[in-house]
Amino acid sequence: MRNPSRLCLSLLAGGARSFTDFLRRQKAGVSAVEFALVTPVLLVILAGTVDIGGSLKAKFELSSAVSAGSNYALLNGDKVNSSGGSALAGNIATVVTSGLSGNAGNIQVVVNNGPTIAYDASTSKATQSGTAANADLCYCPGNSGTVAWSTPVACASICSAGGIAGKFVTIAASKPYTPLFGGFGIVTNGNITVNSVVQPQ
Repeated sequence: MRNPSRLCLSLLAGGARSFTDFLRRQKAGVSAVEFALVTPVLLVILAGTVDIGGSLKAKFELSSAVSAGSNYALLNGDKVNSSGGSALAGNIATVVTSGLSGNAGNIQVVVNNGPTIAYDASTSKATQSGTAANADLCYCPGNSGTVAWSTPVACASICSAGGIAGKFVTIAASKPYTPLFGGFGIVTNGNITVNSVVQPQ
C-alpha cells in the first residue's frame, strides 16, 4: 500500500505544475489585471489635474476682480484726494467684491495712505479707517512694486529707488480655497491672494 502523505505530495506537485502551465498559456485576464494596476495611477493624475484647474480658476476670478478694481482706480484718479478718497475706496471695494464669488474672503483698499476700506465677505461688513488728509500727499514706490507709506515727498520728484513720487491705490483681496493636494504655489495658508498697486496720479 502507498504512503498517503507521499501520494498527496505527488498530486500537489503535479497540480501546481499544471496550474502554472495553465497560467502561462492563458492570456484572457491579462488586460483586466493591467487595467486594475494602472487605474489608480490614472485617477491620481486626473484628481491632480482637476485640483490645479480649480485653484487656477479661483485665482483667475480673483485676479480679474482686482484688475477691474485697478482699472476703476485709474479711470477715477482725480478722486485720489482728501475729499473723494473715501467714496473711491468704497466703489473699488464694491467692484472687487464680484471676484469673491461666495460668502468668504477679504478685501482691503487703501487710497494713498488715507481712506481705507476693509471688507469681510463672511459678515458682509465694510470697515472704513485712515486719515483722509493723507490722500493729498505723495509717496515713493519701492523696488518690489509696493509703496512704503513712510515720509511724504514732493509730487513728481525722483525717489531713491528710482521711481517717481505720486499718489497710489493699493488693493489686496483674498479668498479661502481648500485644495485636494498641495497648493502648487497658488494657495498659501488656505487662501488665494492677489495684490495690486496703481499709480493714478
